[in-house]
Amino acid sequence: MDKLQLLAKSNPPTWLKILVISLIGLGIFFRFTHLGQKVYWYDEIATSLAISGYTLAEVKQEVFSNWGNNQGIIPAITLDKYQHINPDRSVADTVRYLITSDPQHPPLYYVMVRLWAQVFGDFPAGVRSLSAVISLLIFPSMYWLCLELFESPLVGWVGMAVMGISPLQVFFAQDAREYGLWMVTILVSSAALLRAIRRESFFTWAVYALTLALGFYTHLLTVMVAIAHGIYVVIRQKFRFHKTLRNYLLSSIAACLMFLPWLTVLITKADTATNLLSWITFKTDSPFDLIGIWLSRISRIFFDFNLASDDAWVNNLPAESPLSYSIPTIIASLFLIIYIFSFFIKYLSTNASLFIALLGGFPGLTLLFYDLIFGGIRSIHFRYQLPLYLSIQIAVVYILAFHLFLAKNWQKNLWQVIVVGLLISGLVSDVRFFQSETWWPQIGAKNLLAMSQLINQSNNILLLSNKNDYNLGVILTLSHSLEPKISLLPIQNNQLPIMPQDYKSIFFVDDLENSLAHQLQQDKTNSLKLVYPLEGFWQLDKNQKT
Repeated sequence: MDKLQLLAKSNPPTWLKILVISLIGLGIFFRFTHLGQKVYWYDEIATSLAISGYTLAEVKQEVFSNWGNNQGIIPAITLDKYQHINPDRSVADTVRYLITSDPQHPPLYYVMVRLWAQVFGDFPAGVRSLSAVISLLIFPSMYWLCLELFESPLVGWVGMAVMGISPLQVFFAQDAREYGLWMVTILVSSAALLRAIRRESFFTWAVYALTLALGFYTHLLTVMVAIAHGIYVVIRQKFRFHKTLRNYLLSSIAACLMFLPWLTVLITKADTATNLLSWITFKTDSPFDLIGIWLSRISRIFFDFNLASDDAWVNNLPAESPLSYSIPTIIASLFLIIYIFSFFIKYLSTNASLFIALLGGFPGLTLLFYDLIFGGIRSIHFRYQLPLYLSIQIAVVYILAFHLFLAKNWQKNLWQVIVVGLLISGLVSDVRFFQSETWWPQIGAKNLLAMSQLINQSNNILLLSNKNDYNLGVILTLSHSLEPKISLLPIQNNQLPIMPQDYKSIFFVDDLENSLAHQLQQDKTNSLKLVYPLEGFWQLDKNQKT
């Protein structure tokens, strides 16, 4: 019996089960505690807006309808209604919001969170609790995929341990977005495909079609996972049109037909989706910066000390994180990738290694090569690389199981030390996450928190510009943290309003074209400064000479 067969036949020892259950317990603790502590950031605001049933157009219409009445001043609490469920609006209105305002996000998660919030509350902790519950599905999903891929319950138990304390998994368990659900659909659809290939029954292929459709309805990049699946089937069948390939094609077509209603929406609303995704065309300073950031972020699957920038517009490696941190993580990621390839070539079966390489390599490298050739930052957007990160986790899980239970004594001792170090790093990362108010994937969260604190310390008016959707989103995000005393002054078309005399400091959001700021700069009796350039956040102190 060779080593692969021995690993497949090995049953997990009692001590491993106890350790894994303990780590899962810690993982559940970190997933469900302090759900409301972190800043409710820009993307999560979009989730709350979706479940409220209001569209962006309706928000603009209502907020700016009182322009010219009582100088247009409204309490900050007025915006609160757009972050909570309106009993007069239904799930259909949530879907309507996505169709008109956010079509690049399919509706499955948002329908789920709308129904969830009706029962468990629409405040941040209540909304995030759905992601925490969904994150628990990662354990059986990982276990099932390990069974189908390696035919080894032992590997499945190790996989659940790694998922339990992974900072990647813990973060998305407390993020009110669809990415935790997407990871579950990636794992489940992959396991369903392998089972369908093994069983070749109508039922198993129907299950694969359904899980793939659920993936489509969760995130559009599931199409890259589906293509990776297809390449795997074609290579496995040695480029011959076999029954398996036919069944795969029929199942994929069935999944696409199920997704056709939203695909129609996406096609008809392509301009809206394209405008909302225009930020991904931002470029890094050089290809080396792009590759460096891409490699550095791989390490955060296993340990993440929150030392990275939360700036969406990072354009070089030093701006992304301190070099003293990023350089070691780049080296660690390179070593890990090289070791995975060498290990797979030497030990793992061709089908299993091919599947893992395609599942993560096709989406991950496609995005990276596209950015290198055409420019953009798609490949370093943490959430877009989840198929790659999951495949690396699967590979590491198998390597750990192999060395812990099949290696020679001195090698086993070495790998036990490595495992202990990996567990400690993951737990330290989770503790830091537990204690932190913001985490780096929450783009701009640190500045948003500081902005709200600055506003609450002053008597002021927050000027709201309706110039673009992003500015409105910033104001809605800030409104979650503003005290009731704060007043807002909506303005139309960046027209300079008559400034009320009762306020000493005025804060406003304006884009970097500075159209409103330029007008205010003409009044030399006021002091105007750009406090947070990336958010376009300005402070105007009245009755002070420059």
